[in-house]
Amino acid sequence: MKNILLVLALMLSIPSFAQIKSAELTASGLTCSMCSKAIYKSLQKISVIRDIKVDIKKSSYLITFRDEAEVSLDVIKKAVEDAGFSVASLKVTANFDKVEVGQNAQVNLQGNYYRFINVSKQTLQGVKTFEVVDKNYLPVKEYRRYEKSVVAESGGKRIYNVTLSKI
Repeated sequence: MKNILLVLALMLSIPSFAQIKSAELTASGLTCSMCSKAIYKSLQKISVIRDIKVDIKKSSYLITFRDEAEVSLDVIKKAVEDAGFSVASLKVTANFDKVEVGQNAQVNLQGNYYRFINVSKQTLQGVKTFEVVDKNYLPVKEYRRYEKSVVAESGGKRIYNVTLSKI
């Protein structure tokens, strides 16, 4: 029954008008500047990335995407893992134009589905940041706060579970 409801929700996903602009990636497992450089080189191979700014002290990467690019967060995560590290957090910034969200609302952004968790009903307008709360996008302790609400896919479609950032 739950699967049927998820498929129905996916089919009725909210049409959206939004453009993903950037992401802030924090990696874990880094011990030196060479580690940071390994991730940087791996991210550079992703064609939808326009620019990467590195903050070695915070182990973070500010990634800017090309306009209208279909951004796959799994490709970004894989690039970090291919460099030998893991994602500690991924916050995505997008420019929204009257996109309604709420608890379990699914939004299609540039070919990917994003399901909002722990979000009150509201209309997103302008630049907003959301955080990916899927497994392997957060430390285990943080992921446990969300794991009961997370859905990995529905109807064969990959769904990213996200919550609005408080920044």
